[in-house]
Amino acid sequence: MSADGEALELSRCAGCGARFLPTDGSCPRCGSTDVHPYRAPSLGTVLAATEMTSPAEGWHAPHRLALVELAESVRLFAIVDGELPTAGDVVAVRREGEVYRARTEPSPA
Repeated sequence: MSADGEALELSRCAGCGARFLPTDGSCPRCGSTDVHPYRAPSLGTVLAATEMTSPAEGWHAPHRLALVELAESVRLFAIVDGELPTAGDVVAVRREGEVYRARTEPSPA
């Protein structure tokens, strides 16, 4: 878990064991509706990241995005707060409404 103890809410299918986002609806793997929310560590590894210098209207430039894989093998896109991470960096992810945000975790001392 991140240093501040945050966790993310994910979904787990009771039928096939799949873990996924979003936290509502049926299982994307088997279609079961026997899906339950659970809390998972918010740390993940950056798989890819990009910086847009001319983002869509309403977004500030530069707009940074990262594809993050959580320890639970769930992947998500997150808006990056701060410097653009590189593949392999560890980030802390938090949810703000319908948006996920990531920030680089400080290196252990």
